[in-house]
Amino acid sequence: MNVEIQSKDIRQTLIESAKRIGEAAEAEALQADCNATISETIINLIREEEISKLILPKRHGGPQIDFTTFADMVKEVGYYNLSAAWITYFFSLHNAWVAYLPEHRQKEIVQSGGLLADIFAPIGQIEKVEGGYLVSGKYNFVSGIKYAGWVGVGALLQKEGSTEKTMAGFVINTKDIQIIENWDSMGLRGSGSHTIIVDKVFVPEDLVIDLQEMGHKREPDFEDYDEDYLYYNAPFHPAFFVGFPAMSIGAAERALDEFKKASQGRVRMSGENEGASPRSQRVLATLMVKLHSAKSLMKTYIEMLESDRYVHPSEFKAIRAEIIQICIDISIKCTLTLGAFALIKGHPVEMITRDLIAIGTHVTSLYEDAIDVYGKHLFDYPTKVLG
Repeated sequence: MNVEIQSKDIRQTLIESAKRIGEAAEAEALQADCNATISETIINLIREEEISKLILPKRHGGPQIDFTTFADMVKEVGYYNLSAAWITYFFSLHNAWVAYLPEHRQKEIVQSGGLLADIFAPIGQIEKVEGGYLVSGKYNFVSGIKYAGWVGVGALLQKEGSTEKTMAGFVINTKDIQIIENWDSMGLRGSGSHTIIVDKVFVPEDLVIDLQEMGHKREPDFEDYDEDYLYYNAPFHPAFFVGFPAMSIGAAERALDEFKKASQGRVRMSGENEGASPRSQRVLATLMVKLHSAKSLMKTYIEMLESDRYVHPSEFKAIRAEIIQICIDISIKCTLTLGAFALIKGHPVEMITRDLIAIGTHVTSLYEDAIDVYGKHLFDYPTKVLG
């Protein structure tokens, strides 16, 4: 796939690419569950479709898509397999933080062809040395790390002259880290979210990103930047998290399609076809309305991203968590209504339910946290939230 900025068919091209990735991942879903990672075949397909280059500034070949197109691409993969959607999303998304590095570092990373992972939880230890920092730490849940060429890791950094520490990302070549293959989860098993050990790895000053500043100032610090770049024109962190609700909606759509198909083929002991039963008809109708609600909230979320008005980050967080919670509820209700067959290992609804619950446990998706900070904001209490 060769994406061109001028192409009128870019959306359709990306959706077709996403479908190919999703269908290929679905065919390998049970093996990926067993291996705790999607296969190199899927990774190569992500590369071949050039999805991994999707969120690049145009000077590096990015097609300058909008958030709706990006979200719809992720949603399409999610319809078929959420682990593949997770990895497809991340390996394109992480170019967004590369776009905040100096131009020569952008070129170095992009031209290396290495895929990008990150874990920006600020748990690392740093030591200032000449020209940069020595970074150490043990980081869990680093999705797709086995296939990544670069990884961004987090630590708290106190800049010279400042009295406070700020969240920072330190960009490291994966040849300088140790990977511990210990990912063994209930859901998103194919994401390969293993642990990494970083042991006094030198990171030059120009490979350090001020993650906190990115949340307050959209444009990068250097002068010659692409003013049309997607992530320079939106609140960074809410924009960074846009794929989580999008892939959840794709999975919820699939759960409902599977529910309808299974109900139409199900005959109860009374001889009644379940598709003709008011029970399943009411369930499907109710869940379809919930899905419409999730899609409407997704549209609102993107409109907020693209708006010139300021939106408090807690509002983004609450809407995102609500979308994901709706999708989890849809999948669980499908499971409980379909009965024991939907519990069989590898059943589409069984896998979707596990994977959606896993998305709901991600730190940016935790429902109670999201509602808490939004409620505080609505009552004018101070809150600390990235978005």
